[in-house]
Amino acid sequence: MTQTINLGATLRQGTLTNKKDIIPAVIYGSGVENMSLSLSRPEFETVFSKSGESGLISLKIDNGQEYPVIVKDFQMDPIKQRVIHVDFFKVNMNEKVVAEVAIQFIGESPAVKSAGGIVVHNFDTLEIECLPSNLIQHIDVDLGKLAEIGDTITLADISLPEGVVFTHELDEMVVHVIEPKKSVADAAADAAIEATADANAAGTSDTSGKSEDKGKEDEKK
Repeated sequence: MTQTINLGATLRQGTLTNKKDIIPAVIYGSGVENMSLSLSRPEFETVFSKSGESGLISLKIDNGQEYPVIVKDFQMDPIKQRVIHVDFFKVNMNEKVVAEVAIQFIGESPAVKSAGGIVVHNFDTLEIECLPSNLIQHIDVDLGKLAEIGDTITLADISLPEGVVFTHELDEMVVHVIEPKKSVADAAADAAIEATADANAAGTSDTSGKSEDKGKEDEKK
């Protein structure tokens, strides 16, 4: 079960002028009228680093109202790489919600250590469905289970807390290990060895054929 995180907000009137320290936001969803809000940037950034897009937040507005919400969407400044707008979705605690949850890869694959394998990640986030009280901030995937080249981890191999389910098919591959790619030099060396072997085989065959022909000529004489 997720731990609810508190966040303060103020009702916003008009356009913000101080966007350095304040973030504009809106709230909408189940049983609430759309409202424009203002958030303290330092406070939101601290809360968001803990909750992500799937953590339950208790949004306390300065008019005395308090709502359970999740971050439904946010916009980033592509230059300054900071949040410039936030959409909060007010959830019904008795209705299931669908949320994208970040994957946290932990451990190290033995196949990487022993065989130089390459770990390929097919997903960075996974979609789950559950009641708001069961929302989780991240999903742990243990790379230590990838013991050999070719090993895979599917959704069926990942344990979730009670009441939480994936919306994907359980046979979908989340991560796997492949053979290390050969360098251009290695590939060229292999090709040269193979070409030499083919040439030697052809030469042996030609020599064998000539010997047989000479033997037959000697018999005729």
